[in-house]
Amino acid sequence: MNRIHVTRSIRYFHHISCRLRSISKAEPGLSDKVQSILKSEGPDALKNDGINILSDYISNRSATSAERGRIIKFMYSRKAHEDLIKLSNSCLLDSGEKFQSNVSADEMRSYMNSLVFTRQHELLNRKMLNLINQFSLTRKDLVVKVINSVFTQLYRTTSMEQSLTVWVKLCKYMHGHVDFTSYEHYKYILKTLLFFLREKDISACYKEVLDLVELRENPLSSSQFASTLMYLLTYSRNFLLAEKVWDYKIEKGFPVVASDLTSICKTYCHFRRYSLVTEVYSRYPEAHDDQSQFDYLLVAYAKQQNWESLQNQFNSLFGIGELPNINHYGIVMYAIAQLGERDIVERLYSQLLRRKMVPNLPVLQSLLYAYYKSGDIAGCFRQFELFNKYGIQPTSSTCQIMLKVYRNIGDIDGALRTLKRMTDSNIEIWETHFAILINTCAKITNYAIAEELFQVMKDYYNIKPTGSSIGALMYVYIESNLPQQALKLFHKYCKGNSNVDENIKIYNKAIEAHMLMGQDTLSERLFQEILDRNIPTNSEFYKVMIAHLSRRKKDYDTAEGVLDQLLNHPTLVATASHFEILMDVYDRCSYREGVFKLYQRMLDHNIPVNSRVLYYLIKSTFKVKLQTKENLDEAIDVVDDIMKRAAKRTLDITFDKLHPSVMAWPMRAISKFYSPMKAIDLMNKYNDLFYENGESANGRLVVMRSMMVLSAEIQQWDDFQKIFERYLSKIDYYDSLPSSTVRNKKLSSSLRGILGYKIKQLAATNSVTKIPDLLKQMESKGLIIDNDSWNEAVLTMFSDSRTIEEGLRITNEKLIHGYNLIHKMRLLKKHATASTSIGKAPWLLDRKKENPKSFNPSLFLKSEVYEKVKTSLDSYLSTFVKVEEEIGRLVNLYGYFMKSYLMEPRSHVPHWDEIEYKNASFFRELRTKKRITAWNCLSD
Repeated sequence: MNRIHVTRSIRYFHHISCRLRSISKAEPGLSDKVQSILKSEGPDALKNDGINILSDYISNRSATSAERGRIIKFMYSRKAHEDLIKLSNSCLLDSGEKFQSNVSADEMRSYMNSLVFTRQHELLNRKMLNLINQFSLTRKDLVVKVINSVFTQLYRTTSMEQSLTVWVKLCKYMHGHVDFTSYEHYKYILKTLLFFLREKDISACYKEVLDLVELRENPLSSSQFASTLMYLLTYSRNFLLAEKVWDYKIEKGFPVVASDLTSICKTYCHFRRYSLVTEVYSRYPEAHDDQSQFDYLLVAYAKQQNWESLQNQFNSLFGIGELPNINHYGIVMYAIAQLGERDIVERLYSQLLRRKMVPNLPVLQSLLYAYYKSGDIAGCFRQFELFNKYGIQPTSSTCQIMLKVYRNIGDIDGALRTLKRMTDSNIEIWETHFAILINTCAKITNYAIAEELFQVMKDYYNIKPTGSSIGALMYVYIESNLPQQALKLFHKYCKGNSNVDENIKIYNKAIEAHMLMGQDTLSERLFQEILDRNIPTNSEFYKVMIAHLSRRKKDYDTAEGVLDQLLNHPTLVATASHFEILMDVYDRCSYREGVFKLYQRMLDHNIPVNSRVLYYLIKSTFKVKLQTKENLDEAIDVVDDIMKRAAKRTLDITFDKLHPSVMAWPMRAISKFYSPMKAIDLMNKYNDLFYENGESANGRLVVMRSMMVLSAEIQQWDDFQKIFERYLSKIDYYDSLPSSTVRNKKLSSSLRGILGYKIKQLAATNSVTKIPDLLKQMESKGLIIDNDSWNEAVLTMFSDSRTIEEGLRITNEKLIHGYNLIHKMRLLKKHATASTSIGKAPWLLDRKKENPKSFNPSLFLKSEVYEKVKTSLDSYLSTFVKVEEEIGRLVNLYGYFMKSYLMEPRSHVPHWDEIEYKNASFFRELRTKKRITAWNCLSD
């Protein structure tokens, strides 16, 4: 690979050096006078007969096209437009007013733009038409470049109206029409105009432009250009102006074509005027020639939530003798799919198949969406294959559903394949698609792919980023623990951005970034800025505010007050995710009653619960029972009841399949504190209720964790080992995916609560010597080893003479510092409480008071483990004949731990009094000054 790169580099530098040598040499065809003029840099280069010299040179000899082009470019750069026109008329045109066949795009742009600068618009018009006549078939790219260049210069030198009407005239002359409503097909001609519309505001002149086109060309051209404008305006999300252009077309009585109807449906959906979508769609049946129109129609029906009317109207068709057609099926099926009623959707699908109907796009999309809403991921993939079976092209909305499927399972590779399929099939790609793709990266904390997607969206697909995609990328940075990068995006895109409706999404993520960094003052400053700028808030804003108040400020009453405001908001809706934030905080501080009260408020306000809310509810129920040492049967019955009601859909929930974590946590608790057999029963019930055809949740990481706890608690170590190996293999699989260019930080904590059991398994199977290698292997994989596991490992290794020294090393390097810090802090607080003097507080207590979260070590030797470790070391040293020599070696290697160990006489080590006597100065220095000095007497 390196050799290939080196070879390419050599070729590249050889090419550059040849170019430099050719430039440095004098061009043999040019006279000295001409060369001196072309090399001059001052403004007076064309004075003193300079123009005449260049003109004579071209006129008196047959100049090459390269020489001619260089001279014309030089004259244009010196703004000698009049002379350039004269020269071009003689050297670029033949006697028949035709251009030379070898004319270049640069020459033609210089010539035509000089006509613009000298305001010779009639001549410009004539020459441009000649150019189009001559080259539109043979050199199309040349003509397009010149048209776009003239359009740009006209805007700079005349007016917006003039430049746009000339663009319409030239494009119509070239193509025969100006109906350019497919960016993919007409990108070559539309790219400059799209950039122009994004940068300039034509809201004040669009009517005048369309009127001029109608006057100078004809009404059909004006109608076609209005369609083009609507298409480009909605493409760049300028929906306000797109609606005005639509109103203009309707007022003028221009024909409504398919792209017009699609654009206005898209616009009305953006403004949430869903009733207008259905109205306008039914008013123009002649324009029903775009599949994406139905996407917006279905969204409109779903958002209006008029399910009963739809169902009644559908059923009434059977009673009046007019059987439902395939369109009726599509509309009703999609409306019911919005409710997640998969069974009804499937019955309607079976019914239309029995009537020998061929499914169409709305029917297949309804099936797909019904499976998505019910949480059946495998079913989504099966339904998506039906599009191939029936030869129906998926639409943008169809692919959006599939991207959400991949997002839910964290499969960025599958999502990227869908994006490629959309591109290859010329399916319109929206910013929403990229927002979903980028959000998928948040689940696997791959900020590198997210950054690349963001750039591809802007550069390749020409999609201008708004709050959706910017907020998504900021979310990836936050999940990847890179809040500074999120704030860079905020300052780049939000400051000075006039689109305040989109800004709230960016502000929300900026506040979250400040929260992650502990910058509460800056978070509150952004809250105030939102109020000062009157930025419309959304439901997510309330989530961020509740999180700030509860997590950062510990102001639970105010947080619940904000939740009350949302519950009574006239337009915004509270969801389970708002309650989930407070439940998480209450769970962390063991406020179980608070969790129960929040759940009751959800029931009172008829808010559907999600799996996370049920997780907190069940966890709190078990914790209360465990604290009061009550029998767990009642808590198990609660889990059993929730599972049954969720499966039968008698519980008001947001899902179809209960997430396995809901029963995995109580399963672990039951295994550890009650009855492993009860845990197995719970697992079997869950699989029976939510999985079919022999499937189960046993392959999920969260379930495998519970199964390992279960096997360990009943000491079925062979079963534990098999599950542990599968568990690590699954983690390795995720790490080996093509998209794993950045390690998934969420996988790093996969061993938390599990590795301790693995260490117990090794101890139980007489494999203690494998523990050091196991720890090194887990660290090399980037997996976090929690404090409990380190303590379990150290305790086990100290119990075996073959591994005690490795235990000493780990304790010395990782754990003893945290132990000493904790006990030092306790001692200082005890003295500070007992002291009555008003002296200066110790430095450590001052720092702790300034920041209560400081000096809280994540790794430390537990007190009970420390005592056992010292006892094990006593026994170990007792096996040595030359104890002092061994102590000296350990002091030199593991001084930090040995300092703590030797603080007290080791009375259980044989002949310790003699050792104390021989090394009295060492122990005196150690125990008075807390400092290790040289161990002098190593042997008799």
